[in-house]
Amino acid sequence: MHRFHLILEHIMSQEARQTRILLFSILIIATNGVIYELLIAGYSSYLLGDSITQFSLTIGVFLSAMGLGSWLTQFVNRHLERRFIEVELLLAFLGGPAVLLLAYSHIYTRVYQWVMFAVIIVLGALIGFEIPLVTRMVQRHESLKKALADVLSFDYLGALFGSILFPMVLLPKMGFSRTSFFIGLLNLGVAFLNIWLFRKVLQKSTKLFLGVAAAIGAILLGGFLFSTGWIESAREKATAQTNVYLAHTPYQTIRFIKEKQSDGAPIYRLYLNREHQFSSNDEHIYHEALVHPAMSAAKQKRRILVLGGGDGLVLRELWRYKGIKEVFLVDLDPAMTQFARSHAIMKQLNKRSLEDPRLRILHQDAYQYLKRCPKPFDVVIIDLPIPSNVALSKLYTVSFYRALRRCVAPHGVFSTEAANLDPTENKPFWSLVATQKKAGWQPHPYAEGTMAFVLSARHNIQTQKLQLQVQARHLHTPLLRLAFHLPKDVQGTREHAPINTLDTHKLMYLTLEQK
Repeated sequence: MHRFHLILEHIMSQEARQTRILLFSILIIATNGVIYELLIAGYSSYLLGDSITQFSLTIGVFLSAMGLGSWLTQFVNRHLERRFIEVELLLAFLGGPAVLLLAYSHIYTRVYQWVMFAVIIVLGALIGFEIPLVTRMVQRHESLKKALADVLSFDYLGALFGSILFPMVLLPKMGFSRTSFFIGLLNLGVAFLNIWLFRKVLQKSTKLFLGVAAAIGAILLGGFLFSTGWIESAREKATAQTNVYLAHTPYQTIRFIKEKQSDGAPIYRLYLNREHQFSSNDEHIYHEALVHPAMSAAKQKRRILVLGGGDGLVLRELWRYKGIKEVFLVDLDPAMTQFARSHAIMKQLNKRSLEDPRLRILHQDAYQYLKRCPKPFDVVIIDLPIPSNVALSKLYTVSFYRALRRCVAPHGVFSTEAANLDPTENKPFWSLVATQKKAGWQPHPYAEGTMAFVLSARHNIQTQKLQLQVQARHLHTPLLRLAFHLPKDVQGTREHAPINTLDTHKLMYLTLEQK
């Protein structure tokens, strides 16, 4: 009898160990599944823009594919452990290189979205296939009610882990492609764990599974170590661009590249999330047009606020003026200001503008800063990326411009970039003007070439009396005044411009249509 109890306890302990490992496997699988979704949606947003569409499509198709995978498990009646390990190995093999495949399809083909959907469907189906299998395996040792409760609890907990780890740890530390291979290695780890757990069930196949897993591991490890270089090398060959600096931060991807002109001279370009920010050969035209009209219109120039502008190029133009006592720079991403302050090429372009002792840098959300603005400024310069997503669009809304009133002194002015002018359609430009007017400002739109801007104040500005007060490379007083004379074809599109609000984000959709 005593021996029978020992055998029974041993069997029960084995069953408990199997259950614990299977539930741990579900935790990792769920964490990885969410991260795969975020990787695909985030990378597609980085390449294509319109994050709402990319995340909506990715999540919707991924969940549907999971449903397909769950439905397919009804045809699996035997060898559940073997099927589970096979699917986990396949998921590691296909999921790890997912971002690398997406990158190559974008660089070398024109069918990126078809490849994206194929990746989503395959990965979603494999993940959906696993969960019912594990539930049935756990049910051997527990009631159906408890098995479902345990599996789903660990599944949802894993989803929470994935949603936290991806933006706060994995993406900033590893970037897209290395994160993808790292998650593939985690899937492979689950496969190894279950090969060991069910080695008696697998019997002679154990060595075969271990061999396949080892081969997949070698591939994934190589991808983890070298995939970022592979992608950038492919992009350089396809575009004749050389990466000078590349960083994935919690807020954006910063990419600084070098190109050669026909005469062999280098041009440097900055991209944030693939949106072009400036080119070194002509950026001074943009920054002079953004800064100097506001500074020429300002009655005082003691306190200046810059929203965005972490590259230091707006600051370079501001330091030309005497009498400035303090400048506050509010830029969300510390990696951007650190890059501008430390990189040799950037320091050459911005003339070490971030080292001035009168400067105070605040790494905050611009909207939140406006709500707590302690003291009004004489001039506010808004140098933010175009509103291609909701996070940026909120910085171009009626609510934002009303909050800005707290930060601009009654005699003060502010200037901002607007959408680039288009030969036939300028609704984004006039939407921004109408939005500022709705918020209680008197906007004065102007343009330099195809670049559009708005100079605003509580009072009317006599733009034809503006006088440039510093020596600039491109701008001079007659050109400054001429900028406020917009062409007739641009003026003719200002009627019925929609207002941009936190609820509608009309400007974002107009901007995306114009791209």
